[in-house]
Amino acid sequence: MTGPTTDARPSGGSLVAGLLNRSSGGPRHTGGRLPSTRSDALQLGLLAALVAAFLAWGLLGDLATNQLAIDIAMFVALAYAFNIISGFTGYISFGQVVFFGFGAFATALLIIHAEVPWFLAAVLGGLAGAVVAVPVGWVMLRLQGIYFALGMFGLAYIVSLLLSQWELTGGSTGLVVPGVIAQKPVLLSVTGVAVMAFAVNAFMARSPFGLRAMAVRDDEQVAEAMGVATTQVKVLSFSLSALVPALVGGMVAYNRGFIDTSSVFNPALDLQVIVLVLAGGIGTLWGPLIGAVVLTVVSDQLATAFPEWQLALFGALVVLVTVFLPGGIVSLANRVGWLRREIVRGPAELPSKAELAERLRASHTPRAAAASSDELLVCRDVGVSFGGVQALRSVDLTVRRGQTVFIIGANGAGKTTLFNAVAGIVTPTQGSIVFDGQPVRGGRPGHRLARRGLARTFQIPRPFASMTVWENVYLAALGGRHRAQAHEQASWVVQVLGLTDIRFAASDTLAVGHRRMVELGRALALGPSLILLDEVMAGMSDEELEVVRDAIRRMPGFGVDAVAGIEHVIKAIVDIADEIVVMDRGATIMDGEPAEVLRHPEVIRAYLGSGVGLGAGGSTGSTTPGAVTS
Repeated sequence: MTGPTTDARPSGGSLVAGLLNRSSGGPRHTGGRLPSTRSDALQLGLLAALVAAFLAWGLLGDLATNQLAIDIAMFVALAYAFNIISGFTGYISFGQVVFFGFGAFATALLIIHAEVPWFLAAVLGGLAGAVVAVPVGWVMLRLQGIYFALGMFGLAYIVSLLLSQWELTGGSTGLVVPGVIAQKPVLLSVTGVAVMAFAVNAFMARSPFGLRAMAVRDDEQVAEAMGVATTQVKVLSFSLSALVPALVGGMVAYNRGFIDTSSVFNPALDLQVIVLVLAGGIGTLWGPLIGAVVLTVVSDQLATAFPEWQLALFGALVVLVTVFLPGGIVSLANRVGWLRREIVRGPAELPSKAELAERLRASHTPRAAAASSDELLVCRDVGVSFGGVQALRSVDLTVRRGQTVFIIGANGAGKTTLFNAVAGIVTPTQGSIVFDGQPVRGGRPGHRLARRGLARTFQIPRPFASMTVWENVYLAALGGRHRAQAHEQASWVVQVLGLTDIRFAASDTLAVGHRRMVELGRALALGPSLILLDEVMAGMSDEELEVVRDAIRRMPGFGVDAVAGIEHVIKAIVDIADEIVVMDRGATIMDGEPAEVLRHPEVIRAYLGSGVGLGAGGSTGSTTPGAVTS
């Protein structure tokens, strides 16, 4: 790999990663549970009991109790809205209040000028907020990390400033919303929105769509390579996270009877919601509910008992929760196995490999191939530069159907940069890359290449850290497939690669060899025509090495037309490679059959060490231990 390649994880997500890791006390995934109807019934029963008790307390109490109940329901709903875009999708937003304010003003204007009933006006305002969020998200979600967070903060400030100068919205004096302040109907409505927000979060925690969002959160670049349409996932999540505050904003506007820009676009509201979610447990299903209810009630009690010390005491409480419960209050339940996220479509038992292979054969639709040639991948005169560093210089590479081609070369030779160019991650400064008869253009959505049949692994293993082995493989199998077929594809891959016993293990707890097996499994689950293997055998035991070598030999039987790999473990590729390409300083210096290439004096001297040659039977031999893996 030469120069500043893009193989490392994008740095733009550092803020998101920091908040998520801090909230989980280190590794995010501590194990999951298989889906069960008993668990569903228990959780639904618990939710119904909590809602019934909450409404009874709020509706039967005095006006102060009723108003506190509205505030609690409002914060629960806002916490779950924040959890959609920030907890599950990984984009920390400091500006969700912009949709709260939008819904408040839209509802007020509909009531005042169109005489729309308050509830219908709030619903219309909420839907309008979700629609507006689509173009806003399409623009803002191009930013990552701290830039997205600050961008949303700036957007809320700009919208607030503009509306404060507009006569229709009452300018700086605000708007008086006509009608009697109906607290009990508002409580029922806001509670309904909070329950809806809980349901959306449950969908995110249990569905293939939610799995795609979590993949974006864990590693957006890898998610693209696994066939996830990341832009669509992010925009839809953003729109769902905008719908809830816009609905609540409209209902609260009617409840208060008066709104102005300083109250409904108050950045302190966003900050409070973020604190509630982090304290409860970000990225979890029950954490936002627990954090919002507990901290809102505690804050109210502190204000009543210690009005002068309320803020100081509340801040101290938040600090204590953060220090002693870094995974949030919900982590207390997680420690004894309660309220954990369930494994998405995790199968308790797997059908036999033969049965799965037969099902997949019956449902398989052959991918249309270019009829002009058997050349699956053609790189011509490819050059890549990073500033003043030339990472690739006029590289030519051809991979034909039925071939297994491996690239070798010293560290810094440009091997991974070439794979990144083929995968569309980096844009060549010269030359052309054609995959399956169609040109590859850098900067285009990577999921399209994945769905066209290009799969890859990464030089440094990058499984999705918050997912199990099964979920990593199942996510890749979902690309362009019906759920049932994806389930069968993932089940088959897990068995073929010997991952059955660890399929429910958290991927961030695996040894390096197993992580590489997971990466190979994801690539195979895509059902590709070409697999790019970037040092997939590095760091493996001899037993794991043989599993991978056997899988590479059997690629045609898996429906894979060709394999291109980068490898330093020379002894592992000598008898399975049809062709070896040697790279040095960003250029190809030699290619041919393994026996010819590995006996060449320049290759031996530069890459294999002077004591290395081909031994009997075509395998590498060495007078120096370890030289075969140089």
